[in-house]
Amino acid sequence: MQAFALPDVEGLDQLSSPGNDGNEISAINDVRVGIDVKEAVAVVQLYRPAKRNALTQAMIDRLVAILGQLDKDDAVRAVVVMGTRRGAFCAGVDISELTRLTAGEAHRRRFLSDVNGAFEHFSKPIIAAVEGLALGGGFEIALSCDMIYSTEDSMFGLPEVGIGTIPGAGGTQRITRALGKHKAMELILSRETISGEELAQRGLVNKVFKPDQDVVLEAKRLAARIAGYSQPVVRMAKQAVLSAENNHLDAGMAAEKMLYYTTFSLSDFKVGTEAFLNKQQPVFKHR
Repeated sequence: MQAFALPDVEGLDQLSSPGNDGNEISAINDVRVGIDVKEAVAVVQLYRPAKRNALTQAMIDRLVAILGQLDKDDAVRAVVVMGTRRGAFCAGVDISELTRLTAGEAHRRRFLSDVNGAFEHFSKPIIAAVEGLALGGGFEIALSCDMIYSTEDSMFGLPEVGIGTIPGAGGTQRITRALGKHKAMELILSRETISGEELAQRGLVNKVFKPDQDVVLEAKRLAARIAGYSQPVVRMAKQAVLSAENNHLDAGMAAEKMLYYTTFSLSDFKVGTEAFLNKQQPVFKHR
């Protein structure tokens, strides 16, 4: 584990990124993570500013490893994903690597399945804080998060048809579910970009901010507020919402009921309900 300073975010105790063999020093600075122990919030930063944070396979491997570690870390109850301050969130997959990938190799490696799985199986709330460009795989990472905060002038797009391919990390599926078939067709087939402001009007971005406002700080505040609630209850609530997205209504309702009933056996259910009845603030035990 190699540690790095991250001047872009204040209030984080330690920022580091796991290497593959413990001996990497130079490359592993491109994905960094820090934890605000007091707030139980982690901030993950994609940091390859010279390439607008374009994702290499090595970056993807580190991002997947970091998310796996954070999901197991009891000191973390919510996560923010960011790019470069006043720069780019992520410009997608590094095209120079993509051109070396054959169809056979992509199938063999199940290319991008690892990063899809890392987000899909992440049990804690994860918020994308977008500044600047979120294109291709960068947009898909934002879509994989549970919530999106953005500057109003950030630009989102799925421009893959322009290089002879299509979105491959869930973009065709998630954007269609979020915006409907017709808008999805326009964005994907014409390579049109769309602003954070318009996406907020359409309900895909949760909240937008002026360019001079601190999107990461606002996302971190939201994460801290969520982290203050019962961790198992938040986890179950997230799972229930995702079941609505991923299943037919009947199956989603059944999953919701199962998770809802399970909360009744939690210590935090008793803490929360008793505090409400006594007009007090709950102090959750996270169990």
